[in-house]
Amino acid sequence: MATLLDQIIDGSSDEGVKTPDLLRKVQVAATRIGAPGVVDWVKQELQGYTDDSDLPSYRKMQTVVMGHFTGPMQSQIKKQLPPYPGFEDDFFIEMRQPLITLQSFAEAEEDAQLQWPIWRVEEYEKTGAFAIQLYGLFGAWNVITRQSLLGVIDTVRSKAMEFALELQESFPDAGSVDGPSVAKNTAVAPIVFNTTNNIYGHGANIATGSDIAQKSVVKGNPEEFKRQLKSLGLNDVEAEQFTQIIYEEQSIDKPRTKAFLEKVRAGSIAVGTAVPSNVIAGSLVELAKMYLGIS
Repeated sequence: MATLLDQIIDGSSDEGVKTPDLLRKVQVAATRIGAPGVVDWVKQELQGYTDDSDLPSYRKMQTVVMGHFTGPMQSQIKKQLPPYPGFEDDFFIEMRQPLITLQSFAEAEEDAQLQWPIWRVEEYEKTGAFAIQLYGLFGAWNVITRQSLLGVIDTVRSKAMEFALELQESFPDAGSVDGPSVAKNTAVAPIVFNTTNNIYGHGANIATGSDIAQKSVVKGNPEEFKRQLKSLGLNDVEAEQFTQIIYEEQSIDKPRTKAFLEKVRAGSIAVGTAVPSNVIAGSLVELAKMYLGIS
């Protein structure tokens, strides 16, 4: 009998399986193994991303911008507009719509358009970046090609497949009722980390268990590093100490770093969470890697 992971892997390459249905199976598997970041990803793909939520890199893209010029005798000209300093962000788009909306755009007869607000059109025209004699810039829009939208959908399906394949390699029964999970087997945690990081495709995230939120650390930012350490359960003094050790040793393999991690594993440094101490220690290693910018 095919496991849930088998169904996800087979369904990802089966055009007869709709992407929302595929993602719901991923949600079930992710919930059972204790991967809240993957569950959140599925929900946001299905429901859309809020303005303040982290957006995967595959939902951000540079686009062509077209301009609509009007002139004498109601004549009209459409021309591609060149980028201009101060308008770089206007040539990029963030697609926060539900996946089914992107699917409908991809299936339309013409490429989708994202209109610029009129005030932004006027500001661009004032720069003189592109002008046509006797014509004024009446409107501008980003062109979102159907092919690029299909690419987003295909990426989602591929990430669903990668999630299942990576789990299946070490834990074939993952996703089944009573199967392996982060709570039962800490070896699952690194796979959850890798999967979440792969999904979002930038920065890094750590999955340390069902009761700890996704973490993110900016390379070389000590304050953010300490904040994330404390969110894992370290107190102010311990977070400061570990930050100083990592900064001075610039490695996760030097003696002081190893000694600190061993204290965490042994419970000498209490993290105050229900997550096993060796999982927390592994998460500290991942955070340190992010802070140092090493793989």
